[in-house]
Amino acid sequence: MLSMLIAFTAAGNVIATQDYMVARDAAGNVVGLIDCEAHELAGGKLRDIWIQDGAAGSGTWPEWLGARAHDFMVELGPDKRIAALVHAKSGHRRERAPLEAEFAKRVAHAADVERVRGSGDPEAIADVGDLVGGPGKPLRLDDQGRTATPVDLPPPPDLPVVGAETFKVR
Repeated sequence: MLSMLIAFTAAGNVIATQDYMVARDAAGNVVGLIDCEAHELAGGKLRDIWIQDGAAGSGTWPEWLGARAHDFMVELGPDKRIAALVHAKSGHRRERAPLEAEFAKRVAHAADVERVRGSGDPEAIADVGDLVGGPGKPLRLDDQGRTATPVDLPPPPDLPVVGAETFKVR
């Protein structure tokens, strides 16, 4: 699953975040996004592919919090993955397990719907944006670190996009 990356100090302070990593072929062409969580779940260390000065560790987090991630302290689980983010001022906990449980519930529901319809990929239609945000679309948080009520924002302006087939490193 696509996840946000968080680098942290030995004390658990967040020092860097990254929304995603792009994979390129030998010619520099974009070929896709790297599934950092799959690498982490397979036992790989994100420091193997993402080095941040001053970081004692790094890991994936299922929510996109943008710069607000720096308001939290990292708490590792027994598996050495990030189990929770604890708001440094309020103590509010954002825990991985309930997020993953809700995600699995929505994917299961989507799979049930797809069995009735008979086509498509259930993971592709499971809507979890309200739970996790997305790259470039961080969740809105209040001053206590809780998810704020979504605000209806005007649609972003149409911006030019460079296609993967035309984007090359020179």
